[in-house]
Amino acid sequence: MILFIGIIAVSCKKEEGPTGPQGPAGTNGTNGNANVKVFGYPKDTLNAANWYELEYSPAGLTAGLIDSSAIFIYYSAYTGQWNMANGMGPGGSYATIQYTDVWSTPYVAVYLKNADGTAYSGSDVVWDSVRVFIIPASTLKVAKQQNINFDDYNEVNTYFDAK
Repeated sequence: MILFIGIIAVSCKKEEGPTGPQGPAGTNGTNGNANVKVFGYPKDTLNAANWYELEYSPAGLTAGLIDSSAIFIYYSAYTGQWNMANGMGPGGSYATIQYTDVWSTPYVAVYLKNADGTAYSGSDVVWDSVRVFIIPASTLKVAKQQNINFDDYNEVNTYFDAK
Protein backbone atom coordinates (compact mmCIF):
# COMPACT_ATOMS: atom_id res chain seq x y z
CA MET A 1 0.00 0.00 0.00
CA ILE A 2 2.82 2.43 0.90
CA LEU A 3 4.56 1.57 -2.37
CA PHE A 4 1.36 2.25 -4.32
CA ILE A 5 0.90 5.69 -2.64
CA GLY A 6 4.56 6.52 -3.31
CA ILE A 7 4.21 5.68 -7.03
CA ILE A 8 1.08 7.83 -7.35
CA ALA A 9 2.72 10.77 -5.55
CA VAL A 10 5.81 10.66 -7.80
CA SER A 11 3.80 10.34 -11.01
CA CYS A 12 1.69 13.45 -10.32
CA LYS A 13 2.66 16.46 -12.41
CA LYS A 14 1.82 20.07 -11.87
CA GLU A 15 0.41 21.80 -14.92
CA GLU A 16 1.93 25.14 -15.80
CA GLY A 17 -0.40 27.88 -16.83
CA PRO A 18 0.34 30.56 -19.42
CA THR A 19 2.89 33.26 -18.62
CA GLY A 20 1.23 36.40 -17.35
CA PRO A 21 1.79 39.88 -18.73
CA GLN A 22 5.00 41.72 -17.83
CA GLY A 23 4.61 44.09 -14.93
CA PRO A 24 5.36 47.79 -15.11
CA ALA A 25 8.99 48.89 -15.15
CA GLY A 26 10.38 49.96 -11.80
CA THR A 27 11.73 53.41 -11.18
CA ASN A 28 15.39 54.10 -11.70
CA GLY A 29 17.33 54.18 -8.45
CA THR A 30 19.30 57.19 -7.41
CA ASN A 31 23.03 57.27 -7.99
CA GLY A 32 24.61 55.57 -5.04
CA ASN A 33 28.08 55.30 -3.70
CA ALA A 34 28.33 51.49 -3.67
CA ASN A 35 28.56 51.17 0.12
CA VAL A 36 31.20 53.88 0.36
CA LYS A 37 30.96 55.71 3.66
CA VAL A 38 32.05 59.33 3.91
CA PHE A 39 32.44 61.17 7.20
CA GLY A 40 33.05 64.88 7.54
CA TYR A 41 34.80 66.60 10.43
CA PRO A 42 35.00 70.31 11.25
CA LYS A 43 37.93 72.67 11.61
CA ASP A 44 40.71 71.48 13.91
CA THR A 45 44.26 72.39 14.82
CA LEU A 46 47.29 70.14 14.93
CA ASN A 47 49.59 71.42 17.67
CA ALA A 48 51.96 70.33 20.42
CA ALA A 49 49.03 69.73 22.80
CA ASN A 50 47.69 66.92 20.54
CA TRP A 51 51.18 65.85 19.41
CA TYR A 52 50.36 67.13 15.92
CA GLU A 53 47.92 64.27 15.52
CA LEU A 54 44.17 64.08 14.87
CA GLU A 55 42.12 60.93 15.43
CA TYR A 56 38.73 60.10 13.93
CA SER A 57 36.31 57.33 14.94
CA PRO A 58 33.71 57.11 12.16
CA ALA A 59 30.43 55.47 13.18
CA GLY A 60 30.43 51.75 12.46
CA LEU A 61 34.20 51.49 12.01
CA THR A 62 35.35 48.02 13.03
CA ALA A 63 38.56 46.03 12.75
CA GLY A 64 36.89 43.93 10.03
CA LEU A 65 35.92 47.01 8.05
CA ILE A 66 39.47 48.34 8.35
CA ASP A 67 40.82 45.00 7.08
CA SER A 68 38.43 44.82 4.11
CA SER A 69 38.41 48.45 2.97
CA ALA A 70 40.60 51.25 1.74
CA ILE A 71 40.52 54.32 3.93
CA PHE A 72 41.39 57.71 2.47
CA ILE A 73 41.63 60.89 4.50
CA TYR A 74 41.45 64.26 2.77
CA TYR A 75 41.88 67.61 4.48
CA SER A 76 41.35 71.20 3.48
CA ALA A 77 44.20 73.31 4.82
CA TYR A 78 43.00 76.36 2.92
CA THR A 79 39.49 77.11 1.78
CA GLY A 80 38.79 75.09 -1.35
CA GLN A 81 42.16 73.30 -1.51
CA TRP A 82 41.92 69.62 -0.63
CA ASN A 83 44.92 67.41 0.09
CA MET A 84 45.24 63.68 0.56
CA ALA A 85 46.81 62.47 3.80
CA ASN A 86 49.96 60.36 3.39
CA GLY A 87 51.82 62.96 1.45
CA MET A 88 53.25 66.42 1.52
CA GLY A 89 51.15 69.24 2.93
CA PRO A 90 50.53 72.51 1.11
CA GLY A 91 53.78 74.20 0.18
CA GLY A 92 55.77 71.13 1.24
CA SER A 93 56.12 72.50 4.78
CA TYR A 94 55.12 69.20 6.39
CA ALA A 95 54.27 65.61 5.57
CA THR A 96 51.12 63.80 6.71
CA ILE A 97 51.12 60.18 7.84
CA GLN A 98 47.83 58.27 7.98
CA TYR A 99 47.27 55.13 10.01
CA THR A 100 44.55 53.00 11.59
CA ASP A 101 44.37 51.42 15.01
CA VAL A 102 41.99 49.00 16.72
CA TRP A 103 43.42 49.18 20.24
CA SER A 104 40.20 49.78 22.19
CA THR A 105 38.00 51.62 19.72
CA PRO A 106 38.87 51.43 16.02
CA TYR A 107 39.97 54.77 14.62
CA VAL A 108 41.90 56.42 11.82
CA ALA A 109 44.46 59.10 12.47
CA VAL A 110 46.79 61.54 10.78
CA TYR A 111 49.94 63.04 12.23
CA LEU A 112 52.55 65.46 10.97
CA LYS A 113 56.25 65.04 10.27
CA ASN A 114 58.76 67.47 8.90
CA ALA A 115 59.28 67.19 5.16
CA ASP A 116 62.54 65.28 5.80
CA GLY A 117 60.70 62.66 7.92
CA THR A 118 61.84 63.86 11.33
CA ALA A 119 59.45 64.74 14.16
CA TYR A 120 57.38 67.79 13.27
CA SER A 121 58.90 71.01 14.60
CA GLY A 122 56.90 73.69 12.81
CA SER A 123 54.09 75.95 13.93
CA ASP A 124 50.48 74.91 14.53
CA VAL A 125 48.59 73.69 11.47
CA VAL A 126 44.89 74.46 11.02
CA TRP A 127 42.71 72.24 8.85
CA ASP A 128 39.38 73.78 7.84
CA SER A 129 37.71 70.44 7.18
CA VAL A 130 38.48 66.71 7.03
CA ARG A 131 36.69 63.97 5.09
CA VAL A 132 37.24 60.27 5.68
CA PHE A 133 36.26 57.88 2.86
CA ILE A 134 35.84 54.18 3.71
CA ILE A 135 35.72 52.25 0.45
CA PRO A 136 35.08 48.48 0.30
CA ALA A 137 37.80 46.60 -1.59
CA SER A 138 35.45 45.45 -4.37
CA THR A 139 34.29 49.03 -4.98
CA LEU A 140 37.88 50.27 -4.93
CA LYS A 141 38.80 47.72 -7.60
CA VAL A 142 36.04 48.98 -9.92
CA ALA A 143 37.06 52.60 -9.33
CA LYS A 144 40.70 51.78 -10.12
CA GLN A 145 39.63 50.05 -13.34
CA GLN A 146 37.92 53.32 -14.28
CA ASN A 147 41.19 55.19 -13.60
CA ILE A 148 39.93 57.25 -10.68
CA ASN A 149 42.79 59.38 -9.35
CA PHE A 150 42.63 58.91 -5.57
CA ASP A 151 45.12 61.75 -5.07
CA ASP A 152 42.43 64.13 -6.35
CA TYR A 153 39.77 64.75 -3.70
CA ASN A 154 37.34 66.34 -6.16
CA GLU A 155 37.53 63.35 -8.51
CA VAL A 156 36.96 60.88 -5.65
CA ASN A 157 34.15 62.99 -4.19
CA THR A 158 32.42 63.23 -7.56
CA TYR A 159 32.89 59.56 -8.48
CA PHE A 160 31.40 58.30 -5.23
CA ASP A 161 28.72 61.00 -5.27
CA ALA A 162 29.63 61.86 -1.68
CA LYS A 163 27.24 64.23 -0.01
